[in-house]
Amino acid sequence: MQPKQRQQHLLKLLDQRRQLSVADVMSQLQVSRDTARRDIVAVTQQGLAQRIHGGLQVLNFGVGIPSYQDRLQQFTEIKTALAKRVLPLIQPDQYLFIDVSTTLLKLTQLLTMPATIYTHSLDNAISLATKPAIDLHVLGGQLNQHNRFMAGPAGLGELQTVAFDQVIVGAATVTAQGLFYRDAADAALKRQALSQTKRGILVCEHRKFGQAAHYCGGRLTQIQVVVTDEPLTPAEQAWFEPQTTLISLTEDK
Repeated sequence: MQPKQRQQHLLKLLDQRRQLSVADVMSQLQVSRDTARRDIVAVTQQGLAQRIHGGLQVLNFGVGIPSYQDRLQQFTEIKTALAKRVLPLIQPDQYLFIDVSTTLLKLTQLLTMPATIYTHSLDNAISLATKPAIDLHVLGGQLNQHNRFMAGPAGLGELQTVAFDQVIVGAATVTAQGLFYRDAADAALKRQALSQTKRGILVCEHRKFGQAAHYCGGRLTQIQVVVTDEPLTPAEQAWFEPQTTLISLTEDK
């Protein structure tokens, strides 16, 4: 097994067990102690896990899901590279929905062409507010301070009046059943936006595939483009429609 494959498997094990010792890694991956330690160092240096004495654990162990501000500090190079890969997919003067996501915040920082953009992300709105070419619409609702988005009936009502050229979303997790999120009101906004476009674009790290979350924010049949850092496995590719465009950062190497 190649190092990247091993480390992906390591992260999936970590999601299930929350903590792993060096011995656990050796046993589960069938590797030597030195290889186990190298893999632990690799995933922790990338900000994908937290190193502890004798092993590693999930980020923010014991306090639930990492906050938006914590996620903003993780994987900066990958997030920027993903945002740059999405940018050419946007055409001038399009109507766009841009989701709350630290990767998509990078996209808003790069975007300079004229566009009409709807978002429920507080940080996206701040990023876009000073750009004269952008016709910005900030969806109303109650502010979720933990993840810095607005959601509620007011935002849903605003979305129902718009036909989007493209809806660009992130995901907490992706499974064969759809895109999943940890907040019901947030998921409802994404469902509404995806129902009002012919082109849904999913942008997320490959590590989010196959995990678990509670609230469905869209069906995979509503996604026409998938942008990830690592290629999808054949099984994951089969979750999507055959005509779906799959883009990964490894194509640029």
